[in-house]
Amino acid sequence: MQHTTATAQEEQKIQELMKAPFPVTLSTVAKALQTTELEAAAKMPEGVVSFVSGNVAERFDEIWAELAQWEKATLFIVHDGHVFEIQGKLHTGKRARGYYNILAKDAVIGGHLRYEGIAACAFTNFPFMGRESLAVQFFNQAGEVSFSVYVGRENHQLIESVREAFFAAQSRFCSKLE
Repeated sequence: MQHTTATAQEEQKIQELMKAPFPVTLSTVAKALQTTELEAAAKMPEGVVSFVSGNVAERFDEIWAELAQWEKATLFIVHDGHVFEIQGKLHTGKRARGYYNILAKDAVIGGHLRYEGIAACAFTNFPFMGRESLAVQFFNQAGEVSFSVYVGRENHQLIESVREAFFAAQSRFCSKLE
């Protein structure tokens, strides 16, 4: 996935949303631009959104393994307007029957991820309610965010070691020439 140039009107809407006093997500931006979340992400400034290079389905294990090294993350799943936030340590899994299966016995966050359905992945860095917010967004074929993995927090502050790991992973996975 590559960045696309936003129109002047779209850029103005994006800038207004980035300064908004209410929670702003890629979904909020997509609604304002009347587009998909993936297309909205592509129109965001490059310092705000960085896309993983290469085939994300092929790289999924590598990306997930990196996130599983973080001491704490928050998995966000938005479905039918409901928002699920699950905090804990991610665990690695293995591919079988079209899924990436996370089956660790002590896993708080487990399940079966359809890695072949992931069309794009982006590292995002934009404020949420005035606070720094860092996430890895996984997009489906329809351009919607399937799920997101946010840098973990303690006492409302990003965990510094996880924050550093996020930027290291972003540098590793995202092309400088998008």
